[in-house]
Amino acid sequence: MVHEQAIIDFNNTEDPKLRNQLYKEVIGPVLDEMVDKIVYTYKFTTLPNIDYLKEECKIWLITIIDKYNPEKAAAFSYFSVITKNWFIHKVKVQQKRNKREIDINNIS
Repeated sequence: MVHEQAIIDFNNTEDPKLRNQLYKEVIGPVLDEMVDKIVYTYKFTTLPNIDYLKEECKIWLITIIDKYNPEKAAAFSYFSVITKNWFIHKVKVQQKRNKREIDINNIS
């Protein structure tokens, strides 16, 4: 409830200092942990540059945080579904790239 309330407060304020404080103290660490758990639970660790992708995903979550509606779902169930779908998309893009590209060392 603390984290969900922090997200609601984050969305309801325009004060940059308060938003920054809420993100640094409450929202950011929880998003970091959530993204890490989803990456390891669903074995997205096979993606190249996974650390970069995790940071990119966190940035994406912050850009869409204002779309969260507390009346429809709990905050972190909403964000975990978005995170999982984001990584699934990245896996599909990587698989498509792997089918198209051939390593020069493997050409016979």
